[in-house]
Amino acid sequence: MRALGLLLLAPLVACAPDYTAVRDWSSQARDAVLPADIARVPSPPVAPVPPVPVTLEGQAGAVRALQEGAAAWLGMLAFLADDGWPGPRGNPLTDLAAKVEPFDPEGAAALKYLGDLMGYAARRDTRAPWLSTALERSDPSFQKVVAALQRQSAGLAAVFPLPPQPAPRGPVPPAQRALAAEVAAVREAEAARQRAAHEARVAALARVAEGHAFLFAHRDDLDKSDTARLIRVQEQELRRLMLLGIAG
Repeated sequence: MRALGLLLLAPLVACAPDYTAVRDWSSQARDAVLPADIARVPSPPVAPVPPVPVTLEGQAGAVRALQEGAAAWLGMLAFLADDGWPGPRGNPLTDLAAKVEPFDPEGAAALKYLGDLMGYAARRDTRAPWLSTALERSDPSFQKVVAALQRQSAGLAAVFPLPPQPAPRGPVPPAQRALAAEVAAVREAEAARQRAAHEARVAALARVAEGHAFLFAHRDDLDKSDTARLIRVQEQELRRLMLLGIAG
């Protein structure tokens, strides 16, 4: 009898949707939007990692809150794709939205909506079959969150730009010319490295928005092999950009 039950269950298991590519992309995208200078607690197997409380103030706090909020949503997508039950049952992004509100009301409203959607998903005990609906309901707001993060990050970078290379003052003695040229080359190489890393982080954020839009557009075909292959290509590109961004 037990053997018969296993045989009846086998076709159901074989036909279960495979959202592994979505899970892996969402996890990679989550890492791409988070700052690299904050230690993260490894995700327990029963729930996504909750957002870290933001203690920064001002525009820097708004940027960090948008990063944490976008990452929390992507983490929940990964968990849903892995057929997990999301939690908590309330809005986990309320405090983050409050940090964003004074600087970007549109981004704050979109962040609050994503948090409400996360709470709704937890209260309804949703799992992988709800993934398509989650993408349909979330993509417009997620795009607004990423756009707000791009705006606020650009504004913060304008306040703290990369230092320019200082121009030489007066004639340089011949004995010091070679040393001055070497120091200038080192500074220029460092500035170029930081610029390349910054550009990679900006490009990675744009790729995250594009990837989420791709999932939304293909929400009814996420378990198809062709769709999964394209999702994996995007994941690989995100990983490449992340490595370049960390180099800065």
